[in-house]
Amino acid sequence: MDYSTKNESFIGTGSNTMRRYRQLICKLIWLLVVLALCPVVSGATRQAAVYTSDGKVVTGQIALTAGRRFKLNCSEAGKLKTTDMITGADVPYGKVRQFTLKPIQEMSFHPEREEIRQDWKFTETTRYDEKTAVADFTPAQKKFWGETYPLRYLSTEVVFNSGETLSGHLYSCVLYLKTPEKNSRIILRSKQRGPKGSKMDDLVYVTKIKLLDKGTSAVSDLTVVFEDMTLAPTDVVQALTRDSLTPVPTVRGEHPETFVVKATFGEDIYLAVRQGEDCLVGWPETQDPALFALAQDHLNRQRDFYNDKQLLGVMTARDGREVLTLVNLRRRFAPTHFGEIGGEWDKTLGTIVEPWRLSIWRWKYDSVNQALLLSSRGTFFRRVFLPEHPTPQVQMSDELWQMRRQGNTIHSGKQERH
Repeated sequence: MDYSTKNESFIGTGSNTMRRYRQLICKLIWLLVVLALCPVVSGATRQAAVYTSDGKVVTGQIALTAGRRFKLNCSEAGKLKTTDMITGADVPYGKVRQFTLKPIQEMSFHPEREEIRQDWKFTETTRYDEKTAVADFTPAQKKFWGETYPLRYLSTEVVFNSGETLSGHLYSCVLYLKTPEKNSRIILRSKQRGPKGSKMDDLVYVTKIKLLDKGTSAVSDLTVVFEDMTLAPTDVVQALTRDSLTPVPTVRGEHPETFVVKATFGEDIYLAVRQGEDCLVGWPETQDPALFALAQDHLNRQRDFYNDKQLLGVMTARDGREVLTLVNLRRRFAPTHFGEIGGEWDKTLGTIVEPWRLSIWRWKYDSVNQALLLSSRGTFFRRVFLPEHPTPQVQMSDELWQMRRQGNTIHSGKQERH
């Protein structure tokens, strides 16, 4: 079959149409290659020394891809807990911390496990006698073949300018290193695999990245003073970092009206207070009705695990390119012709429970086309309820939104006490 003739008759008659089509494809491929090779970096460039396992040290300007952050899965992040309403127990949950290059002092990478692997497959040895209908069910066995290859799992430890440290597994990311000689890319992975036939020593990895300049100064603890409200002993304060929407641990301070927020790594925070079954969230008092209606429309059309979504508040970011929404979320179950759907089954109680969250959702905002695209989310509180339990009521508090920072202390409230 003459494929060229068939393609020309499908696209259009004549060789000129086909030629233009091929030129267009070539231009698109060339554009994609250029975009892939160009190191699009963010403005946060720092001076750093990069150490590798083969003994080399390279010094230069280092930066992340524009708009990207480090994401560290902290396996020991069980200090941040949430109370399970059904059992009454504090349930720890791990979290992924996000941060930029600005608050980092040093990053080190350590082999957690190293293996020499080889490709393999299962071999079936079952025999069946058609006359006697007897089968020999011998268990399948692994059969190795080909050359071996090294496999390494890496753990990451990050030291921040505040003196705090985090350990865990780093999500794969790309750094750009600029030296007087050349520009290069550094790919950081938590799992490395070498080519077949290579040895473990041939698999070079980054052992340490030491930032040589000062970077952004950050304190380990922030003391929040609540000026216009009295906190009961059972009240719980939760903070979310503003840039990465990460929930960070909080503990009570020395005075009844103070709480200490930990591990913000230089980010500002959003505040929420849970008082009994109700919640207060620091949020601007004024709302844009048109923006609220736009967010409500996109929230209703957003397919999500939580099928009961209540929009509470909306505001734009400072640059006007993002929209933040405060949402009250619940996963409800409902009977249908196919049975009861939604909710979650609790094995201990033997019944359906409904997860609940109070969260902030961040959206990319296209003001020209009036469109929103969900980009990230962070959660203040999360609990589980029985279906008959009511959803917690949430109020937006302008007093919690009014925050003034003085050193390591944040004053929350419209008026300061003297």
